[in-house]
Parts: sequence; C-alpha cells; structure tokens
Amino acid sequence: MVDRILVMSLTRMGDLVQATPLISGLRKKYPEAKITLMVSSDFAVLVPSIPDIDDSIVLDIRQFTDKGLWKKMTWVVLYRYLETFLEGVKNRRFDLVVNLSHSKLSALMILFLGIKKVLGFMCNATGDRMTRHPWMQYFGIEPFNRVYNPFNLVEIFTRGADVELRNQRIRINVAKESQASIVHQLQRENIGEEELLIGIQAGSSLENRRWPARYFAELADLLVERLNARIVLFGVAGEAPLAREIKNLAVRKEHITDLTGKTDINQLIGWVGKCAYLVTNDTGTMHIAAALGTRIVGLFFAHAHPVETGPYSPGHVLFQARISCAPCSYGVQCNNIVCIHKVQPRHLSSMIVNHQKENAWKLPINMGPLDEMDIFETVYGDDHRLTLRPLIRHVVNLDDILRQCYSRLWLDSLSVADEDSLDTEAVIKTIRRDYDCGEMADVVDSLEEKIEVLGDLVRLTEKGMQATGGIIRLFRGKSSPEKLQALGEEINRIDEQLNLTGCAHPELKPVVDMFKKRKENFQGENVVKLAGATRQCYEKMADELRRLKSLLKAVVWSFSDIRDDQEVDTSINAVVPGR
Repeated sequence: MVDRILVMSLTRMGDLVQATPLISGLRKKYPEAKITLMVSSDFAVLVPSIPDIDDSIVLDIRQFTDKGLWKKMTWVVLYRYLETFLEGVKNRRFDLVVNLSHSKLSALMILFLGIKKVLGFMCNATGDRMTRHPWMQYFGIEPFNRVYNPFNLVEIFTRGADVELRNQRIRINVAKESQASIVHQLQRENIGEEELLIGIQAGSSLENRRWPARYFAELADLLVERLNARIVLFGVAGEAPLAREIKNLAVRKEHITDLTGKTDINQLIGWVGKCAYLVTNDTGTMHIAAALGTRIVGLFFAHAHPVETGPYSPGHVLFQARISCAPCSYGVQCNNIVCIHKVQPRHLSSMIVNHQKENAWKLPINMGPLDEMDIFETVYGDDHRLTLRPLIRHVVNLDDILRQCYSRLWLDSLSVADEDSLDTEAVIKTIRRDYDCGEMADVVDSLEEKIEVLGDLVRLTEKGMQATGGIIRLFRGKSSPEKLQALGEEINRIDEQLNLTGCAHPELKPVVDMFKKRKENFQGENVVKLAGATRQCYEKMADELRRLKSLLKAVVWSFSDIRDDQEVDTSINAVVPGR
C-alpha cells in the first residue's frame, strides 16, 4: 500500500518541469496517495506551477553559501540544519521515494530516511551509491555513452518510476493573476496584442553552452526585418549584462524589449505563453515553453545534447553541430568551442520565416551548406514515443545505426512490462528514412566487425557463467580454497577483458557498462548468493549481446544490396586498360 510518496528533484528548474509526466503518472497509478515534492530553495517558487503535487519540502542549502557568514558558522551548524531537516522528513513516514537527483547528498539523505521502497539513486550503509531499477541503472551509464543514447531524460525518469508514459506530457499550471499582470506589462511596454512576439533566452546555466551575443543580436535584426517581429529578452538578473550587450549590438533596438531580471516565475510563464516562438539555449525556460505549447527554436552546444534534454513535446526545431566532438563529454572543459559557430543567425531566421509561411518545419532552399549541422524536429514516432527526426538527411554513419539499434534493445531489455517497441523492420525503415544510405559499404564493413566482437563478448560471458557456476558447486559440495581462488581470479580476468573490449569498441560499451552497473548493487558476504547474482548478470549481458548482434545482422542483410552495387562500381572504376 502506497499512501505517501516523496519525489526528490534537487538540481535544476528544467528538471522540475521535466518531472511532470512522472508525477502525473504517479497520480494516475496511486490516485489516493499524497505526493510531496522536495526541491532546493533556488526553485521553490516554481512548485505551485507543478501539477498533481499535494505538498512540498524545501531544502535550503543556499543559506550556507555566503562566504561572509562562515566567520560566524561552523560545520556543526550545517550538520544540525541537515539533521533537523531530515528528522522532519523522516517523521512523515513516506512509503515510496523517487529520487531524480544523482548527487551523493541525495543518496545519503535516503539512507538516513530509511524509506523501504526507493526508485532512483540511494546508497548502502557504507556509503556506496546504488540503484536497483533497470532504467535508473541505465541513467547511471548514459552520461558515459551519450552518442548512443536514444532517450530523453523525461522518458528515462518516467520509466524509472514504473508509471505509464504514453499520453503523458510535460505540464505546468498557469496562475490566473499572472494573466492580468502580463496585460499591464504589455501596455507599459507599448506592445500590441496583434504583434508577433519572439522570445530570446540568451543565457544558460553554463556560459560555454551559450550562443554568442552578437549572433542573438543579428538574429533579432533579421526577424524584425523579415517578420516585423517584436523581440523580448528573458533571463535572470545576473544575465542582464548579456541582454544589454545584445541590445547594444542590434540595429533595430526599438523593436527589442528587455525583461531580463524583471519577471517573477508567474510573469515569465505568462510572457513565454504569449510568444509565437522562443529562441533559447538549453534552459529551464525552454521546458516552460514546451509545457505551454510555444514553438521552440533550441540551440544545443558544448555539453548540451538535444536527445537527452530537448523539449519533451512535438513541433519544435533544434540545432546542433554535427562534428566529431559534439556533444562534449561531461567533465570536459573545451578551450575552443567551435560548435557554436556552426549554427548561424541566417539559419534560424530562415527556418522561422519558413515556418510562418508553411506552418511546418521545412528546410528552405536558401540555407546553404549544412554538412556540419544537425536540425531536428520533435515528433511522435510510430511507437508513440517522442523522438528527434532529422530535417537534414546526412550520410549515415556507424553511430547513427547503433543509436537506432540501442533504442530497440533497451526498450526490450529494461522494461518490466511488454513494450510497443519498434520491431527490427521499423528500425531499418527509420534508418532509410532519416539518413542518406547511398554510401553504406564502409559502414556495413564496420558493422560486421562489431558483430564479430559481439560474438567474442558472448563467449566471455559464457566463461563467466561457467566460473560462477563452479563457485556455487564448490560451496555446495566440498570446497577447495585453491579452486575457489582460481575461479575468483578467472572472473576478474573475464571482467577485465569485458571492460577492455568495451573501451576498444565504444559502440558496444553501453552493454558492458550496464553489466558493471548491475554488479554495483551486490551486497552481503554470502558467497553462493553473490555468485548466483553475478551469474544472472552474465546471463543478462549475454542476452543483450545476442539481441544487439541480431539487430546489427538484420541491418547488414538489409543493406547488402547497396554494398554489392558499390563493390561492383569500385571494381569497374579500378580496371586498368590493357589488363
């Protein structure tokens, strides 16, 4: 029986909005339960806008970040605050906690609370972080395999809470009082109701994710000239210098309204809802626009990746550089962020102007060379999942094919209930539709190499099953310390070889990482139970490897005719006269 549910979201504003499908799913699954949302003090103002929440708890760590106060404080003060805070939470006796934060602090908090049913990250008594749900385990390995991830974080979170995803969407409540406030602000800024409002969110949580101010200024001028648009600049007070720089660089300053630092959360929601488009970096404001139905022109640079954190609603267009280093790996500090220059103001203005004419996202004929750019539209696919559909049909590469195959693999392997996942034919259909498959010979050769490596990995897992089975038999019979030690060393060698193979073939590393993530959850000192659990991990990995191998074989078979044609053409071109 689940009567009291705690949802922990302690990171960013956008994460709160992205959690709304999960919360709505919990409400549907547990209609009588009381749902409480725990947030950090930075984003507590957004809580009233989150639907299906009965109560909230605010963690105020911000009060301890003022260095000037530390002369009067000690670590004891911080400890006592956390202890009192957590005792209050513990006394509420929650039956279920869903932890959407991946910090060590949140995992330690859950250990202290002692809640029996945990979905998401937690830790054991020795402080080792762990998670038991397959989708949350996948969330733990995804940051290290970003290129091959096909899932938005909204989908990962929702599946990780075992709630229904279909027909769920991100939502926020719009306060009635904000509407009257927006009307007054429109009048004060001398903006007519009939004007085409285009919002710009130029800031972001990390500076290196930002498009340059001069590009925003140029885009603003283009939109004014071509659409007679009124440009509205959004942002927090700390981004006011950036907004001033944009306005100073723009030629058509009289058409730009700077609201940076001048709106509370309800006013921001109201203004974004009035905009026909929002041009934005990867920000919380972007997710607010997605919840309101405002068209988004999203910019994803450096670490930002549209597959992970793009707006979870259909009808938006997203830009990303298509270069080998995009997106950056987490923890990487790039000193030459070339990706922000691959997308130019004329690209965005052309797309927006064309959308105004066609009421659809289509590539205009005057876009110019697009080899180093991806443009995606957010759409619902044949499997009813939100996905990114490329508007530019680039030449397909190995990563593109692996990403599509992993979509099918993980939906089949990680989900508890039966899935409406795409079948193999649909995966191949998607590859043919979204990419230029005219140069598949080299890609097919690479796929065949990966298929061979997958066979090697399957054989390694079979050896692991044999070794763990040997340990179980020894303990159930007459154990031999020497044989046990030899089997333990054999398992270590197998795991090391699995890890080395994953590093040498990053396209296959997600499966290896899932194996390692599952093993992180082992506890206790019962050797037979540990060996049995390890054997199950080998069996699960072997099943995933075989499934992936089958998918890649199907792709190879599907494109074998193209490769044969290319090999014939190549041999003809290589014929030397007289021989």
